[in-house]
Amino acid sequence: MEQQHTIRVEEWARPGEPFRLAAVAIGAADWAAVLPATAQARVARFADGHARARAGASEWIKTCWLPRELGLAAVEVRTGANGKPLLEGAAAAWGFNLSHAGEYVVAALARDAQIGVDLESTSRKADIVRLAQRVFSACEQAAVQQGGRAAFFTLWSQKEALVKAVGCGWADERLQRGTALAPVGFQLEPTTGARVWSRPVIDGAYCLAVAMV
Repeated sequence: MEQQHTIRVEEWARPGEPFRLAAVAIGAADWAAVLPATAQARVARFADGHARARAGASEWIKTCWLPRELGLAAVEVRTGANGKPLLEGAAAAWGFNLSHAGEYVVAALARDAQIGVDLESTSRKADIVRLAQRVFSACEQAAVQQGGRAAFFTLWSQKEALVKAVGCGWADERLQRGTALAPVGFQLEPTTGARVWSRPVIDGAYCLAVAMV
């Protein structure tokens, strides 16, 4: 397990932001060699190599990086409503969330707050008009009409992070069409009162968003 300390973890949070953002490339390690046996078993269920590497990086964050960050021997993570990860025991005061896209997995960690993170590849195919009409509010749809794909992926990642922070799922109409998100770097979303940060990362290859409530 010594190899786990040599795995490169990129810090994507900016100075002054009230959370940690730890990003790990899914190809950063032979995950089977650095994971505990129980985590190895969960990863082994994936037949596709890319999905297995992504699952391995996610498991490493939960079983290795997270306990080390919190100064604990282990951290129990249970799955709450709509798949929201919840920390228990000595780590219960911390909000934690994961997202993955392309070649990266990113984890968000904040104390005394519910947090959501989303990472979106800006190169993926998407019918932005149809998707915007389905889940965006009128002002968000207008932003997509004006800003095109860049605005769409910014807003989509913001909305996804917000859904994760609230823990309600996409079926909640209040978040589908009732929010007033904008393609800006920081905002207070008026419907939920959430703080939302967003920006491009890796030379614009991805959109990243974090929401806290």
